[in-house]
Amino acid sequence: MATQYEAGLSPGDILTAATMNSIGAAWESYTPTLTQSATVTKTVTYAKYTRINKLCIVNVRLDVTGAGTAANNVVVGLPLTSAQTTINIGSVSIYDASTSTNYSGTCYFATTSTVSFTGDWSGASFWGVAPNLALAANDQIHISLQYEIA
Repeated sequence: MATQYEAGLSPGDILTAATMNSIGAAWESYTPTLTQSATVTKTVTYAKYTRINKLCIVNVRLDVTGAGTAANNVVVGLPLTSAQTTINIGSVSIYDASTSTNYSGTCYFATTSTVSFTGDWSGASFWGVAPNLALAANDQIHISLQYEIA
């Protein structure tokens, strides 16, 4: 896990360029879960996050290699527990390879450690329920989000 930055400065110390350049740990890799009623097999093409104080920034690309179950929300795991679950936190793009359709939408918390996705295509439901589709091999999920860490 990336660690919170601490400059180690005292009041009156000079903040140098070298200290500023050391701010922020390297982006950390993680392995997100992917479910649609049950675990869906995938290749984690890219999944990294960085932490700055209580802010977590996440970028993910998952290439689906298995199948989900239609009429169920697609749910992806987060690297760190969220402080709350009441707001949208980023964007998602789900590519349905079988129809060459790209669904762009918004990430919403499913729990303090997972997100689901909604957009203009979904009405009041999450992707997988509306549209009523199952993830399948060659589909892709791209996520970019940020949230407050607990």
